[in-house]
Amino acid sequence: MIARTSVARLMASVALVATASGCSMASNTRVAEAEKLVQSLRADNAQLKDSAIALKVQNQDLTQRAVDDSRSIQALETANTQYERSIQGYQDEREQYRAAFQDLKSQVRTASGP
Repeated sequence: MIARTSVARLMASVALVATASGCSMASNTRVAEAEKLVQSLRADNAQLKDSAIALKVQNQDLTQRAVDDSRSIQALETANTQYERSIQGYQDEREQYRAAFQDLKSQVRTASGP
């Protein structure tokens, strides 16, 4: 909305200058209108600069958040990998115990006879 009003005001000022260029003296009304237009455009410009600054700050905050999130994700991935290795180790150990138990059962059956 600000951009549309700025464009409209700029076009009005161009039209004002174009009509006033034929005269050597601009009327007080036109000068007052031009001054109002300039003040309005300056206010719009200041508002746009403030918005740009706010957006830059927001962008910096979001960038920092993304970096922090990336570090957190990396730490979680590392911990997850360690947990997976640990679980795999427990599973391997369990399989060794199961195989040893089966061997023991087999030896007991063989030793006790039919």
